[in-house]
Amino acid sequence: MRFLAFPILALASFSSEPPWSDLTLAIALEAGYSSDQVAVCRVRVENHGAHTWPGRTLHFEARALDGGVVVERVRGRFGLSLPPGGTLETLVGFSAPYTRFEVAPAAASEGGGTRKRSSSKRGKPGKPRPRR
Repeated sequence: MRFLAFPILALASFSSEPPWSDLTLAIALEAGYSSDQVAVCRVRVENHGAHTWPGRTLHFEARALDGGVVVERVRGRFGLSLPPGGTLETLVGFSAPYTRFEVAPAAASEGGGTRKRSSSKRGKPGKPRPRR
């Protein structure tokens, strides 16, 4: 039992929030994609630290700007794992063809992605719900 105590304590003391001082976020319009109705951006994170981070723990908030004012926010996260010296990328979409953007870290408790999950008791997709 003593052999298990040390790894469990080490994992418990390990912070799930990444040190953003070791990570760099960047956002840019997606090259090769154009639309008159939406904007698609590529968000990139680069690891300058010595630890590997699960992408699901790297939450961000992307913001569209118009005249220096935030007009739309999109939250997201990455997938896979981010090794030391490595990069991860993901795409986010905005509801209008904005041209200026910024991105910043977001705490995991502030939201996990661009879509909300529902826990409602719905039937299978494509089948109408019975009326009561």
